[in-house]
This record gives sequence, C-alpha cells and structure tokens, in this order.
Amino acid sequence: MKTQKIAGKRMATMAMAAFMAISTVSGAMAAEQKEKYTFTYKEQKFETGMAADAALKALGKEKDTKVLANCADDGGKDKAYMYDGFQVVTTKINKKEVVKEINLTGDGVSTEEGLKVGDLPAAVKKAYPNAQSDNGLYTVVLGDTQLVIDCGFRDDKVVMITYEAAEKK
Repeated sequence: MKTQKIAGKRMATMAMAAFMAISTVSGAMAAEQKEKYTFTYKEQKFETGMAADAALKALGKEKDTKVLANCADDGGKDKAYMYDGFQVVTTKINKKEVVKEINLTGDGVSTEEGLKVGDLPAAVKKAYPNAQSDNGLYTVVLGDTQLVIDCGFRDDKVVMITYEAAEKK
C-alpha cells in the first residue's frame, strides 16, 4: 500500500512537471511569434503607423528636430525627431500625423532580436535568416512591416536599421 502511494505521488509529480514543461515551451513559442516588427525603448513598444503624438509623448523630449520634404504631390513635410541612437520620422496621412519610420542610428539601441548599428552582416543573417540582400541592404518583412538594414556600400557593418511599412505587392 505504501509503495502504491509513493508511486502515485511520483506519477502525479511527473505529470505536473510534464504539464509545466509543455506550458513553458508553448508559452515561449507564442511569445516568439510576432505579427509585425516593433521597436522597444524604455519598455514601451513603438511601431510604424501609430499616432505620432502618442509615440512622441512616450519618448519624451527629443534632442533635435528637422523638417524633411517628402515626395507627396501635396508638398507635404515630414518631421524627424532625434533621440540618443535613433530618430522617429512622422508624416501626415489623412490629416493625422503618424510614425512613418524609426531609424536606429547608434549602437546604444537594438532591435528586439538584438541587432544594432556596428554589427557585422553575419549578425544580420543570424538574427534574420530570411532577409533578402541587395548590395549591402538587407530587407526582412513581417506582416505589414519591414526592417531595412543598411550595411553600407562595402557590406562590412550595420550603419542604420529602419522600421517602415512593408511595400504592398
């Protein structure tokens, strides 16, 4: 009888351990499956297309701003807000200012996959094995977003990473 109780407790413990292991693995897999690329800064996520006022409020005071001419026929102007290691470019769509792109320009920030300015092309390929390469530019698409990773003309190191809306096919 005592042996049966011990065996029963062991089976229950093993079943619980197996359940926890499966839950952990499936939870980790769910966490890895993303629908789009987002930039995380100070534990907040930022993405292209989000309202510019919400993004800029969450980011705090910028170091500098620039007005950029865009290619729109309406003579529109984009704005670039510079922060340490990155910039946020906004544009107007239907009279609403939204985040057009996020450019990582310094090595103090990285993508959620760990890639940063200064990394080698091998790191790009490791972080984004499906990235398409064209003369030092690596592009990887996820949902309606894409990352364009610029490794310079010599394809020797990452000089800028851009989050932007994916091109429609």
